[in-house]
Amino acid sequence: MVNLTSAYEELADAYHAGVGAGFDDPTFDALVGDVHGQRIAAVACGQGRDARRLADLGARVVGIDASVSLLAHARRLEQESPRGIEYVHDDAHELRSIADASFDAVVCHMALMDIPELEPTVRSIARILKPGGWFAASIIHPCYKTPADGELIDHVDGSTRRIVGRYFDEGPYNSVTRLEILPRVSYHRTLSTYVNTLTAAGLPIVKMMEPVGDRPVWQSVPGLLYFRCQRV
Repeated sequence: MVNLTSAYEELADAYHAGVGAGFDDPTFDALVGDVHGQRIAAVACGQGRDARRLADLGARVVGIDASVSLLAHARRLEQESPRGIEYVHDDAHELRSIADASFDAVVCHMALMDIPELEPTVRSIARILKPGGWFAASIIHPCYKTPADGELIDHVDGSTRRIVGRYFDEGPYNSVTRLEILPRVSYHRTLSTYVNTLTAAGLPIVKMMEPVGDRPVWQSVPGLLYFRCQRV
């Protein structure tokens, strides 16, 4: 059995209750496109929201996560509404239980910024992809990092947003403004670090999307970044 720890383990029940089982993300759907019949790994799938969406779109899905408790929620939902999803307990840094070149695609939805080490994770994802396969991910936009304490600015419309502070300081930071159902510590990387790490692993980006959000700040600063890579 894989010996893993996950920052989400103690938050699993609260996270599941907070986000629910459903999935409604038009940008995600547009990014992955037609996946019917493809074998897709949902890395860091949590309680399986993105895995279930991919299965509903016609993919054959394996969900992978380091949290036993989140996987328990995912498996229970699979029993209640079977979609043929297999769930595997493994570490995104290594994916040691997954064979080389065994997937047509890999998806990592809203998780890379919560995984401590980017390079081994990206290399593992590239390893399990078939030649020509694709990788799609979404993250908190690198420009939207929690700044130093007190670095807030009030807009004339009454909203309050975080300004970009210490952008070049990569690594873990205590994200005090995150939802309580999420881990306090996240991992900031610059946009160039993401691009260069993906390219070095043979996963150059072929498409990026920065959707306009539904909050005032997200209509002037992108809150999320979606990208798709092609295995060379």
